[in-house]
Order: sequence, then structure tokens, then C-alpha cells
Amino acid sequence: MSRKIFRNILFTAIVVLLSSMIFIFGGFYHYFDDQQSERLMKELEMAASGVENFGTEYLKQTDFETCRVTLISPEGDVLYDTAADAESMGNHIQREEISEALEKGTGHSVRYSATLMEKTAYYAKKLENGSILRISETGITLGAIVIGMQQPIMLVLMIALVVSAVLALRLSENIVRPINRLNLEEPLANEVYEELSPLLKRIDKQNQELKRAYTLAQQDRIEFTANVSHELKTPLQSIMGTAELMENGLIREEDLPGFASRMRQEAARMVTLVEDIIQLSQLDEGDMLPLERVDLLDAAKEVRSLLQETANKKHIILLLEGTDIAVTGVYRLLVEILYNLCDNAIKYNRGGGTVKIRIQEEGNRAKITVKDTGIGIPPEDQRHVFERFYRVDKSRSKSSGGTGLGLSIVKHAVQYHGGEIKLKSKPGEGTEITVLLPKQSGQNPQFT
Repeated sequence: MSRKIFRNILFTAIVVLLSSMIFIFGGFYHYFDDQQSERLMKELEMAASGVENFGTEYLKQTDFETCRVTLISPEGDVLYDTAADAESMGNHIQREEISEALEKGTGHSVRYSATLMEKTAYYAKKLENGSILRISETGITLGAIVIGMQQPIMLVLMIALVVSAVLALRLSENIVRPINRLNLEEPLANEVYEELSPLLKRIDKQNQELKRAYTLAQQDRIEFTANVSHELKTPLQSIMGTAELMENGLIREEDLPGFASRMRQEAARMVTLVEDIIQLSQLDEGDMLPLERVDLLDAAKEVRSLLQETANKKHIILLLEGTDIAVTGVYRLLVEILYNLCDNAIKYNRGGGTVKIRIQEEGNRAKITVKDTGIGIPPEDQRHVFERFYRVDKSRSKSSGGTGLGLSIVKHAVQYHGGEIKLKSKPGEGTEITVLLPKQSGQNPQFT
């Protein structure tokens, strides 16, 4: 029995060790690969802005360090290259990233060397005049990293195997000793074992559930932190890039107001994002907030007044109907629910469309309905729209100033009040979101 336990423990240790090393190497490689992709995209955006404003002179005066930048005509001819003579380079129209950029506006491809030890990442963007700007960078592959680190990896494995063997031997001896003392053939021992077995199984099951819950919570926190970092870095990078162009005198005087306006818009977007993050954090903490009697029809009138100008600019009609219904709740959270639902209904509506807000009573609950005639939400996206930073149409959301947190705030605020939220939507026909709230605070466990 001792040998069997020893083999099982040693085998488990080896599997865990190898799995950990594969996970760590793969994780670090993908992390740095993602960082490289993000950096190249930012470099491409800045280079595209420079070329569109100053032509190839910008490429000639700029040091791109390890990156290679190529300017290509709509027909595929190389107009300029930072690392080679453009005239000696062939036509690029068949390159994957070039044809994709011509079709979609942006393109991306990765090409490996003959030995698979190196790879080159290419990112391309279509400029306003139809030409293509491409940036590329060469790096080593995961296989090259593993081959280059063969000796240290083998050394670590040998040391780990020796340590695992010693620990497995000691642990197996410690397990076998009490088992040898216990005579399981005796009736009393069998009875004790049978009594304890279900309890031990329940404890083990609860431990596994706790571990799963902890892992999911950690994954959510890591994903949220990564999303926040990305969302904040994007406007910051835009502001830094514009400021760098201004600092180096690469912007014409007549273009300065436009660049300044862009910097102001990006800064305003950052402020909105930070405010939304703070509000979500407060809701996550579950702190008790002051309760009061809130008339939902009055709150809806206030929201309609706040959004009327935005609706007018898109020629959208805001309709409000309903009866005076009061609930006990947090005033600013209830206004936030109405505001975010109506704001989304306006943003994703069509010009000349309508947004209808209805306040009514349903049994012992208040019912808020916001219905629009907008673009609708595809079925595959409907279960994700209340997740943080999820956007159905990312380009449209960012261009309209959305942070991707509005509906997440709505969901948390509704849950805080012990309410329920429902969504009905059909692409091309519009969206209807319904919120049901208890009229009395006593119906919400958080208030008792």
C-alpha cells in the first residue's frame, strides 16, 4: 500500500508541475503577444494620423525603433518603406493584411519563418486617400523560447522531481502508519467509517464549490481590471499622441482647434468612465444608502427633461405616460436606472424614431417600461448586454460616448432594490426593457 500511495502522490505532483509550467509559459507568451499587438495598433494609429497630416515626410522624420512601416498605394504598389527601397519591392495587393484593409478598413496577419522560430505580425489601416499604411514587427515564437531555455527548464524539472519524490515518500509513510494501526475489520471501526463517510463527502463537495466560486470571482476581478485599464488607456493614448504632435510642431495652426476638441472629448470620456466605475464599486460593496419615498413619474419627467436636447439633435420623440406610483428606495439610483435606459434608447435609435417611457402598477410592484424603435439587439447578444464593458456595436458605442457600463449599473441598481429586469428585442424593430420594483422597502432583503 505504501508504494501505491507513493506512486500516486508522485504522479500527481509531476502532472501538477508540468501543467503549471505549460500554463505559465503559455500565459506569459500570450500576454506579451497581446501587449505587442496593442502597441503596434497604437503605433499604427499615430503613424496614420501623421501621414494623413504631413505625408511621407512624417515617416522620414520619425524613428519607429523596432517597427517597420510601409506606405502602399490602393493598387498595391509600395510608395515608401522605412527599411527597404520602395522601388525594389513587389506589388503587395495580394498580401492578406492589405486586401483585408482595402475591404474592411483595417487588416491583420501573422507570417512565420521557414524554421517556425520567428514570426512577423502585420497590421494595416486604410487612410482617407485610399492608400494603406502597414506596420510590422518580428519576434520569436513560443517554440523558440522553449528551445532557448532547454537547460534551465530541465534543471528545474530535475530539482522539482527530486523534491517531489522525497515529499511523496514522507507523506506516504505518514498516511500508512495510522492506517496500519486501524483494524477496519472490526465492527466498531466499520461503523465509525460509515458514519463519517457521508460527512467527509459533503465537506469535500462544499470545498470544491467554494474553490469554484473563488476562482470565478478572481477571474471576474482580473477581467474587470483588464477592461478598465484598456478603456482608460485608449483615450489617454489618443491625448498623448495628439499632445506629442503639438509639442513637435507637426500640426498646422489652422488644425489646432480640431485637435484640441478631440483631446477635450477624450478627457470627458475618461471622466464619465471613472464616474461609472465608482458607482459600480459602490453598488458592489453593498453599503446601505439612504432610503426615501420616490415618485417614479416625477423621476421620469426629470430624466426626460435632461435628455430632451440630446433627443432633439437626433429628431427623436420622447413620450412619457403613466400614473403616480411611489416606491421606497434610493433616489439617485432610481433616476440612474431611468436615465441609462432612456439614454441607450436614444443612442441606438434611428433618426426620427421614438422612445416611449411608461410608469404603471402591476400588483404590489411598480413597472417601468422603456421602448424604442431603434436598431434592436441580436438574439446572441441579448444575454450579455448587462455585463460590464459589453458592447453589441463597439464602434458605434464609442463614437456615441458610451462606456459599456450603463446597463450593468442598471442591473446592479435594480438588484439593490430587490427588483427584476426583462429585455425583449428584435433586430431592426427596436428594444423594450421592463423593470419591476417592489413598492415597499420591506420586500427587499437588503433593506431589512
